[in-house]
Amino acid sequence: MNSLEGKVVVITGGAGGIGEATARLAHSQGASVVIADLEAGPAEKIAGSLGERARGLAVDVTRREDNEKMVNLAVEEFGRLDAVFLNAGIEGQVGPFDSRSDEAWKTVFDVNVHGVRLGVEAALPALRKAGGGSIVITSSVAGLRGASGLTPYVSSKHAVVGMMRCLAAELGPEGIRVNTLNPGPVDNRMMRSIEDQANPGHGDEVQAAFTSRIPLGRYVTNEECAAMAVLLFSDAATGCNGNTYLVDGGYCAQ
Repeated sequence: MNSLEGKVVVITGGAGGIGEATARLAHSQGASVVIADLEAGPAEKIAGSLGERARGLAVDVTRREDNEKMVNLAVEEFGRLDAVFLNAGIEGQVGPFDSRSDEAWKTVFDVNVHGVRLGVEAALPALRKAGGGSIVITSSVAGLRGASGLTPYVSSKHAVVGMMRCLAAELGPEGIRVNTLNPGPVDNRMMRSIEDQANPGHGDEVQAAFTSRIPLGRYVTNEECAAMAVLLFSDAATGCNGNTYLVDGGYCAQ
């Protein structure tokens, strides 16, 4: 029931941990995928490894024309657009609230919030032409609760949850479902950066502290996050709209 046979999916941040895992899983279930990332090389390499029904390209999600370019590629190459995974994001700098510069705030919001906004704007005409579809936005457990030292990032992830809820209400009548994927600590590059910034030279201690708060006793994986994203793309999730979907090992349960 959750096959993506015949569907076309665009993924931003597609060469990162969660993005690549999602591209591979969606493709394995029959989808055609457009893998967008800041640099063409990694995105094209992943697409090349998948072979047919995959394309990679360079996209700066903060640029309207780049978002339009990735949607146009999907329609030109594969004929339609059924789902978009707005997954590109940055963690920014870790540190006290009053030590964050205006530029640090702007950089995080340009990618994590306005990148999502521009992605939705670009995708809507193609989704409407297809008669509906799925928009999945990567938020975080940080979009549902606070975290000391991560105010710009946490604020940006709360912002996209609010955007998702507004879009779900507005676009639902058109058959366009909008949800957020909210990972907990994930065993990937972004968490290594957060750990190392939080306690330079002792990131393993930060990881141990996070892990102690997770009932499963470990970080979740890119593949576990991808499984939720792909479910939300699929017809198995046609009743899912306007919700936050946690993949956190129980982090938010206590």
